[in-house]
Amino acid sequence: MIDKEILDKTFKQITEENRNALATGFQDLDILLSGVEKGNLITIGARPAMGKTAFILSIMSNLLKQNKKCLLFSLEMSTSQIIKRLIAILGEIGLITMNHNKLLDDSQKSKIEYILTAISYLNLTICDDIYTIEGIRNKIAEERPEYVFIDYLQLMETPRKKQRSEAITNIMLDLKQIAKENNCIIFISSQLSRALESRCDKRPMLSDLRESGDIENISDVVMFIYRDEYYKSYANEEDYALNKGKAEIIIVKNKMGAVGTIELLFRSQFAKFLEPIQYDLF
Repeated sequence: MIDKEILDKTFKQITEENRNALATGFQDLDILLSGVEKGNLITIGARPAMGKTAFILSIMSNLLKQNKKCLLFSLEMSTSQIIKRLIAILGEIGLITMNHNKLLDDSQKSKIEYILTAISYLNLTICDDIYTIEGIRNKIAEERPEYVFIDYLQLMETPRKKQRSEAITNIMLDLKQIAKENNCIIFISSQLSRALESRCDKRPMLSDLRESGDIENISDVVMFIYRDEYYKSYANEEDYALNKGKAEIIIVKNKMGAVGTIELLFRSQFAKFLEPIQYDLF
């Protein structure tokens, strides 16, 4: 027989408000992901330039605003580059402006200083020098974060003697185990196969996950990022204006919820995703 304590716990999960539910800051996405609990592994896949890092950092920023403890493993960018991205997201100061500091006026400099002070108080740890699964395991055990972000899977070190597909599978299995052992949610971004570039409809599918079909099998949630404007040229300014910045987040696997597509806006100058309803605010 199943223990009554487990049955009672399940009843409470179903009937009571879950204050620990994942809140990405994107309402429609949160509705679809309402069944995601601690111990889950979420894979975010996209082709280059679609905004994988921007999407991960946008979600992370929204969680940090809720005072959630986050740990980011940045395998591609340095900590300094990540902080610049956070300034752009939180303060809406353009990345190009920051990279060419002669463009900064005094008010923007003051704003950057203010944001950096705010960032220092965030419950965030950034690691840009850990590439192995054991290093990730140890750091998570040390920090005990609620949410972990890894950007991105294909940059992780793998044993040379193992085939790449087998090594990727082992990494995913380890990450799933780490999430369960540490009662956290792990987000990991992944490159997609370039084969999709040859299709008429370039929206990603599960078969586009590179190097191992087990990425799909092991992940609790798989979602893709797609921006139509990256591939298409528009015949007139009206069509361009209607599609500029539109991004689709396509949930193709969700063990405890629905699959489907939601629409967000991508502000490229800030490398930031936001709700469509927020568009008129800027």
